[in-house]
Amino acid sequence: MKNDEERKGGTRPEGAKKPGAAQDGRKRRRAQPGPAGALKMGRSLRTGGAYIMRAGERFYNGFNTFTQTGKLPADKKRRGAAPSRRAIPRNLSYAIFLLSIFLIMSVALMVLNNASVSVERLTVSVVGLAKELEGYTILHISDLHGRSFGAKQTSLLRTVNGLNYNLAVFTGDMVGRSNDPQPFYDLLEGLKAKRPMYFIAGDSDPGPLLSEPRQITSTLDELVLSDWVLGAQQRGATYLSATEGVPVGQTTLWLSNVGDLSLDIQDTLKTLTAQVDQEADGVLYEIEADRRTLPFTDYRKQRAARLDRAVRAMKPADTHLALSHYPPGKEYIEVAQQLGESENREHQYLPSVDLVLAGHYCGGGWKLPFLGAPYVPNTLLDRHGWFPAPEDVQGLKALGSTQLCTSPGLSVTDAIALPNFRLFNPPTVTLITLTSAITDDLLGR
Repeated sequence: MKNDEERKGGTRPEGAKKPGAAQDGRKRRRAQPGPAGALKMGRSLRTGGAYIMRAGERFYNGFNTFTQTGKLPADKKRRGAAPSRRAIPRNLSYAIFLLSIFLIMSVALMVLNNASVSVERLTVSVVGLAKELEGYTILHISDLHGRSFGAKQTSLLRTVNGLNYNLAVFTGDMVGRSNDPQPFYDLLEGLKAKRPMYFIAGDSDPGPLLSEPRQITSTLDELVLSDWVLGAQQRGATYLSATEGVPVGQTTLWLSNVGDLSLDIQDTLKTLTAQVDQEADGVLYEIEADRRTLPFTDYRKQRAARLDRAVRAMKPADTHLALSHYPPGKEYIEVAQQLGESENREHQYLPSVDLVLAGHYCGGGWKLPFLGAPYVPNTLLDRHGWFPAPEDVQGLKALGSTQLCTSPGLSVTDAIALPNFRLFNPPTVTLITLTSAITDDLLGR
């Protein structure tokens, strides 16, 4: 009876707990505040954290085992049991999963690497630099190869238009074998800084001269120059067919084509003048061959005449730069310097050059970690171009008494047999600052 009464709500036996007391105690314990600033972790968070730790440990152990044995560790529940038919597909799927991650990351890095444009900043010391040219900056761009960086070169122009420069030079292969000059035109049209612009042709560009003269009555340039050259000139760039001077205060910055450094200007001018007279007579006698060649011969004669005027106007205090698509060899530059520095040159050769700007290598196209570019197309280098020194690929390099600046370029060259993208080698433009101060590069350090 007593137990029945107790069950019906009578007096509880001694030591019996009040119903729900355990639950109330747990609630009170959870509600008790901890030390000030302590962060209490909820049960679900603790469970999730432990799960993540176990999952991470399993992934690490699985990856470690897979890389060493090619197999996954057996599950705890199946440890010691005979391998099932699903073991091979699971291992294979795990390998495919890891390979997929690697490929996705590689492709993502490659896309980012090829889409973002970097800026290489160089300071070049020029002995005897005029004070007006101190701090003078040159934007050096090469090897676009008809590539587009977004619509109307948006991505490329975003980088270039953020730079301050006094002069822009383009050292060839801006059109490339695509034969589409529009990407080059978009770049020229999009440059906000209206600075002097000069360009030369590269080995992959269409020829700068036509094979046959146009049947029109116009200027000599329009008779013989290719469409892409005329199009670039219409957009404000100057094709550097002969030495040009850029006045800067009381001094002049001269730009020449590197191939003209060893040219005997007086002898060339005399030869071309006689050839023009001969072909002009042939045109009068209706000789078809002379009619086709006379415009090109006359163009070369006028080019030699411009060289003659330039070499007579150049002063010792002026600064002389040369543009080249191929990085010239040291031997060629040393011979050209000797001809230019000769006291008896009598205006027959261009004066010695202070800096040569070139491209063509595109930074080697691919660059391997810790090894650099595996190859550049120059058999005159050590190891015939295989694994060249970094200064042979891009940046500054001493060539006797002058310096060579090789641009990493924006695309890839056809002269290197690699897939048509850059690897660990972002597209790059170069910003060169001239100074009279002695730099480490001039000292060869």
